[in-house]
Amino acid sequence: MSQLGYMFLALGTGSYVAAVFHVMTHAFFKALLFLGSGSVIHAMGGEQDMRKMGGLSKYMKITNITFLLGCLAIAGIPGFSGFFSKDEILAGAFATPLSCMH
Repeated sequence: MSQLGYMFLALGTGSYVAAVFHVMTHAFFKALLFLGSGSVIHAMGGEQDMRKMGGLSKYMKITNITFLLGCLAIAGIPGFSGFFSKDEILAGAFATPLSCMH
């Protein structure tokens, strides 16, 4: 829900390009996380009980790395897509006078 909040903040401040940019970046890093989840479920033979999934990083190195990259992007860490889209939204919000936000 927080990502939707960023998108609506961008729309409310008139930063339409930033809102669409964040929708696109969010779609990609969220898709990466869902694909990683599918990879884990597939490797576990369809098992979805998280209590049985400990210690998979040593067996699924690529999935572990892609999960890490997706997490860094969604968290808005500098250098990842989430940082640039969230930064653009916040820049638009700071540039908008309070009198314009009703």
